[in-house]
Amino acid sequence: MPIARLGLVVTKKGNRTAVRRNRIKRIIRDRFRHRQSELEGYDLVIQVFGELDDVRLTIGLDLLFAKLASAGR
Repeated sequence: MPIARLGLVVTKKGNRTAVRRNRIKRIIRDRFRHRQSELEGYDLVIQVFGELDDVRLTIGLDLLFAKLASAGR
């Protein structure tokens, strides 16, 4: 099976500073890296258009990746 890949889009609209956009991207990459082996064969593009705090983002990503991992089995 091919390895899972990740694409990111984080807009300026809800996240004005580059520091915040980069932090969001770091969190997404980290959560993806932890679940990458379970997501084999998926090409994911995650778009963040609004403002999110770190806790909601982490919980949402964990739920999303768990749902995808269970759907692929």
